[in-house]
Amino acid sequence: MSPLLTTRTPPSSSTAPPPAAIAARTPSRFATHRKDVRLYIGLALVLGSMLGGAKVIASSDTRAQLWTAESDLAAGTTLRMDDLRAVSVGVDDPSSYVDSATSLVGKVLRRPVGAGELIGSAAVADAIATKRRLVTIAVDPLHSPPGLARGERVDVYVTPADSAAGPIPPTLMLAGALVADPGATDASGSGQLGVVVDVATTDAAKAVEAARGGQVDVVRVGEGQ
Repeated sequence: MSPLLTTRTPPSSSTAPPPAAIAARTPSRFATHRKDVRLYIGLALVLGSMLGGAKVIASSDTRAQLWTAESDLAAGTTLRMDDLRAVSVGVDDPSSYVDSATSLVGKVLRRPVGAGELIGSAAVADAIATKRRLVTIAVDPLHSPPGLARGERVDVYVTPADSAAGPIPPTLMLAGALVADPGATDASGSGQLGVVVDVATTDAAKAVEAARGGQVDVVRVGEGQ
């Protein structure tokens, strides 16, 4: 009688994992949906930042043609064309300044304006011609500050001729007078400068007296004084 032969089937290496393990490795539809939502939110934030940046850049590129002062100008200066320069600048509120399409010639400054400073709408006013007078004072060049410019402020002193009693001290005739024209050497050959000062009507007589009362000294008034 022949012996019984039995065969053993070796365990398969590809044994399928239990259903619980398969479920653990398979992402649910809910988890996939959450990832999609986060992705969309991130894209929306990026696009929003790009659009906001573009808006800021576009607004900073908005430029306006505005008036600036060509040089330092004192309060009370009656503006002329050579006092002004039109520039193209980017500002947050152009309406706060004077557009170069608006004429400022003949307007009066309410406050000092520095060279290159934008002229604000509130810094100018209409001139009142009846309240201002222009008076020319003859000054020896050695008694006037060098480089005197239109729009500066000066004090005007007058020293009468010496009397028999001795020297007479100078008298302050005008304080903080506005220089309308620093003048040039007199063409008559006297060698004097004709400095034109812009004064109130009430000070016109003092200016004339200064022009005729003796030796005139023009003293520059420093900034903030």
